[in-house]
Amino acid sequence: MPNRDTVIHAVRRRVVSSKTTRDAARSRGSQIGAVMLFAVMSALLIACSSSVPTDSELTVTQSPNDDFAYRYLVLDNGLRTLLISNPDSPKAAAALDVEIGSGDNPRSRPGLAHFLEHMLFLGTEKYPDPAAYEQYITEHGGSRNAYTSFEHTNYFFDIDPDFLDEGLDRFAQFFIAPTLDSKYVERERNAVQAEYQMGIKSDGRRGLDVLQESMNSAHPFSQFSVGSLETLADRPDATVRDDLLAFYNQYYSANLMRLAVLGTESLDELEAKVRTIFSAVPNRSAKQPVIDQPMFIDAQLPMLLKIRPEGTRRQLEINFEIPEFRDQYDAKPMAYVSNLVGHEGEGSLLSALKAAGLADGLSSGTGLEWRGGALFSITVSLTEQGVGRYEEVLQHVFAYLEMLRSQNPERRIFDEQAALAQLAFRFREPTAPIRYVSSVASSMHYFSPQDTLSGGYTLSRFAPDEIKRSLENMRPETAQVVLTAPEVETDQVSKYYEVPYALAGPEVVLLSRWTSDDVAAMSLPEPNPFIAESVELLPIAEGKSEVPTTVLDNPRKRIWYKQAADFRVPKGFMYVSFRSPMVGQTPEQKAAALLYTRVVKDALNEYTYPAYLAGLGFDFYRHAQGISMRLSGYNDKQLFMLDKLLSDIADQEFDPERVERIRREMILSYENTVARRPSSQLVDDVRQALSSGEFDEQSMIDALTSMSVDSLQEYREQFWASARAEALVYGNHSEASARTLGDALDLVLGAGPGQVAQAPTVTNLEVASPLQLESNIAHNDSVVIWYLQGAGRELDQRAQVSLTAQIVQSGFFQQLRTEQQLGYIVSSFPWSRYDLPGLAFVVQSPNHSASHVANAMDTFLVDTLEQISEEQFLRNKRALIKDLLKPDENLSERAQFYWQAIAFRKWDFDEPQRLAEAVEGIDYASWQESYRSLFVDDRRSLIAFSPGAQGEGPDSSDGRRFSEPAELRSASDLLAVDLAPL
Repeated sequence: MPNRDTVIHAVRRRVVSSKTTRDAARSRGSQIGAVMLFAVMSALLIACSSSVPTDSELTVTQSPNDDFAYRYLVLDNGLRTLLISNPDSPKAAAALDVEIGSGDNPRSRPGLAHFLEHMLFLGTEKYPDPAAYEQYITEHGGSRNAYTSFEHTNYFFDIDPDFLDEGLDRFAQFFIAPTLDSKYVERERNAVQAEYQMGIKSDGRRGLDVLQESMNSAHPFSQFSVGSLETLADRPDATVRDDLLAFYNQYYSANLMRLAVLGTESLDELEAKVRTIFSAVPNRSAKQPVIDQPMFIDAQLPMLLKIRPEGTRRQLEINFEIPEFRDQYDAKPMAYVSNLVGHEGEGSLLSALKAAGLADGLSSGTGLEWRGGALFSITVSLTEQGVGRYEEVLQHVFAYLEMLRSQNPERRIFDEQAALAQLAFRFREPTAPIRYVSSVASSMHYFSPQDTLSGGYTLSRFAPDEIKRSLENMRPETAQVVLTAPEVETDQVSKYYEVPYALAGPEVVLLSRWTSDDVAAMSLPEPNPFIAESVELLPIAEGKSEVPTTVLDNPRKRIWYKQAADFRVPKGFMYVSFRSPMVGQTPEQKAAALLYTRVVKDALNEYTYPAYLAGLGFDFYRHAQGISMRLSGYNDKQLFMLDKLLSDIADQEFDPERVERIRREMILSYENTVARRPSSQLVDDVRQALSSGEFDEQSMIDALTSMSVDSLQEYREQFWASARAEALVYGNHSEASARTLGDALDLVLGAGPGQVAQAPTVTNLEVASPLQLESNIAHNDSVVIWYLQGAGRELDQRAQVSLTAQIVQSGFFQQLRTEQQLGYIVSSFPWSRYDLPGLAFVVQSPNHSASHVANAMDTFLVDTLEQISEEQFLRNKRALIKDLLKPDENLSERAQFYWQAIAFRKWDFDEPQRLAEAVEGIDYASWQESYRSLFVDDRRSLIAFSPGAQGEGPDSSDGRRFSEPAELRSASDLLAVDLAPL
């Protein structure tokens, strides 16, 4: 498929050499994305605009559905800025994007741009404390983040709107006067090294390593971008701090920066703040390095790379170097190409490959782009049979491309994409402020000021010549082909990630074995029948409830309905949960449910894919108590689609070959867990230890291995005979639509009342009986997850644990990550299981034992009680309350809130308000007392760890140690979750 951007469902893949996220890692460093990892980024299908805008150019085109106020301005120092005023925003946010990234590293300093990104967080001349920025943002309800890509370094944060002024001031100092303190230069190199080591088994990073090693070494993308102790070491002629300062002073210049600021103030007030704070950013009239080298030289192509992965990944990538088209964002010629190559409907390239048993998936699009060129990639997920017949896959790909070359580009296809883009822009909905400003700041480098918001959606010019020019670059003789599979023979090892691979150049490749003119099974897509024809908004019905209410309630079906009054867009959601006792009591049940849902989605894919392109989503998936179906997007065609989907599900006949291929693919995915980061693997183990319905990989592999088409058919019949349905219809829908949904469900539901779903259970940890779970993950890093459980499900307990999670997150990161340098992944987060609250602390360490890490966690927990002042307590309390009461950003968020409340039988739909009130009632003394009991004296504790190369686990003299999650659960008290049946 072409990765769908926010506009035209075109492809955009961004190669990220560094990304800091507020995820489980909660880290500032990089997250290397392989060239073949696609990102949905319309902002990068854009054009350069290098002239400084005049006053007449400062009007920004915005969506008719967008009621924010905007102002584009250029500060006296040349810093181009977009101001965004939204008086109702729950968060203020800002982002600054520097158009300099890992591609601009000095040749002698791989990883320097990424390392500089790390260092800017660790103190400035005005705010020298390295913990000050993180602490200020967190204590005022915010988060902070950054990433470094090939061409960009993007910094961003959000915060309680009342504290935007100081947040901006602290943020601006990154770009005015960072200290780059020598002490933290020494420490932070270890963090970069830890990040590098963390990715040693990541097949994405490993594939990128080989790709970089195989290309033209004079192209800047060939450089190692993460950095390591070796590449960032001090040298006789220059310390790394000297090089950081030189890089910063050369490139961190206002003329290469773009700033986006969103606040609740008026535009005049925002402008006054920004001019005061950011005018001090120096303009050094910096110039970006010229990229005058091709990614591949002619003598290298065609090229065949074979890579042996760490896991069981099987895929074929075909890469083509193409011209840069970013200056043609009004035409987006590559969007036209990627839409066709990545199509998944009838007659598509993927459809032909599936029919031949060669592939399970396909994606395409422009990946890496640079000043002067781009890389267009087609990535095929191969079946086991497809690996041995990869040349047949290439024949299909090149035959399809030749078919496109032989025909003139069709105006109707472009017009369809343009219509979808226009719809998407017309009804664009708000997103989280922090994501919004980050994306806008990046896109500002390329769009004209007027098109800052609309450029990604602009398709106003049909450019057949540019489309044909791009296709001329996509021939067998100009291709780099990358086959990744465990079966391949290799004769080389890459430098940084030690990846086995083999390379064959044009003197070896037999192009005749890659080409074919057989396109009988392939054709251009038919006109899309799912494009919304009516975007009329239904009038708001009077006298209706402010929350969802039931319009049908009987033993077999319960239907909830709510018309959207707050979000007036022609979209809606239809969520259905088919609950059954047959989805998670055993590995066999879970495996059957997972396989069944995959088979259904696969069989319906050619039908639903055009709907996906038209902004109409469909999903069908297993959950803890059953199987869910979801329809979302423009409501115009939802009922039409619903009836067809349910009819096909009811009448489906399994294709034995497709079932077998999907079954094998699922087994391979479980076998691939070895390539996931160790902390993620250990999180799965803890989840199995805490909750019912979770099973280890080997149990799932065994269950899938023994499954046949007949047993799957038997499971399907038993599931539908037992299932009961609960549904929500929300959005621009009438009550009649909800009742129509209720009637349509009879197509799949059996007769009679059905059966009650099995109530889930959670592990109830006991005081003074600490448990340990040892997992021997095949990785040198040690990992520790310390899970501390609340004393019960009562609202006050949930409030206490939630408040503690808010209070400790900044200090835990600063102490164990920044100060002690225990590892790159250091995080703490609330972890509730069916309202039984808990708090998890996670560290993955490359150079410390699990015992050392656990002791450091223990020390932090004990010391925190004395280190948190009443003022800090009150700041965090206020931040948590505001976060709990944060209004939903868009229709999707509100639908998800309603659906979760229905699933957990919280039918008053007031859980956030009740929890906020409980938090409000906690004073400093009562929090201290609760903290001392829950996290120091009377812990309900589970420590999970993997010893790694250090080989040493935490002390277990006062508790019990288990080697399997199932053993731990069987030896523990299990608490049944009271979820009222239908």
